[in-house]
Amino acid sequence: MNTRVHYLFYFFASVASIVVNVDEPKLKHNEKVELSPLLISCGLNDIIIISAPILTNTSKYYLHRPNGGTVTLDLQPKLRANNVSTDEYNDIQITYFTSGIRIICPVNKYRIFNVNEAGSIFNPMDTFQEKELQLEGNEFMIGPLSVEDHGNWVLSIYYIRNGRWIEVFQVISVEIIEIIPAKPPKPVLNVGEDLEISFAYPIDNMTSCEITAPRSTYDRFYDRSRHSFESCGFLIPNITREDAGLWRIVGVGQIVYEATAFVTIKDVFL
Repeated sequence: MNTRVHYLFYFFASVASIVVNVDEPKLKHNEKVELSPLLISCGLNDIIIISAPILTNTSKYYLHRPNGGTVTLDLQPKLRANNVSTDEYNDIQITYFTSGIRIICPVNKYRIFNVNEAGSIFNPMDTFQEKELQLEGNEFMIGPLSVEDHGNWVLSIYYIRNGRWIEVFQVISVEIIEIIPAKPPKPVLNVGEDLEISFAYPIDNMTSCEITAPRSTYDRFYDRSRHSFESCGFLIPNITREDAGLWRIVGVGQIVYEATAFVTIKDVFL
């Protein structure tokens, strides 16, 4: 099955993932060329439009998902004679490798939209179809994003040179960030008191947590809260005037979670 859109809408709510087994070209002598990786930060339910690099009009495109599934992309890129586009998004740059491979790719390699944004919430399918119709020959969609989409995707492009298949690949790191409330969101303390902050609710499968003080270069002592391990809780003892301001908690689980709390110290004006 060939596809340029990775998910299907079902009554605008549930989403079905398309994962198929594909027969990729067999490489000899491990002929591979790696492109610079691409990091995309986005949110749950976002849809990403990615512009794939162009090698030749006969290239084969495959997308490997973080969970190990592989999708064949039915892309039909077109090589322009002058390699110039009037569309700002599709402005291109040409890179030559020492192996003689010419790769054409946009300066801006992706864009993000959400069918639930203002103006499209009443007709989400219309927005989706409009974006789909506007896809260039080398573009494809990923989304709406779920927690399973967080991680490293790999775009593989195969083409034949001197009778042998060569793979050009790019790692696409999809970082899904969810903003959640902090507890407490706006603590007011006296100098010398202890500050205890965390996510407003526990999150399953947390693997790491970190906290950033208002002044990034300020080396502040803190300890993990014994009562809020699942909520990325932190205990900062003996608050000083330097601790006033915005604190940021970042937790990594199935996706990335972020929360901020603004700390006010009594009789201190920022």
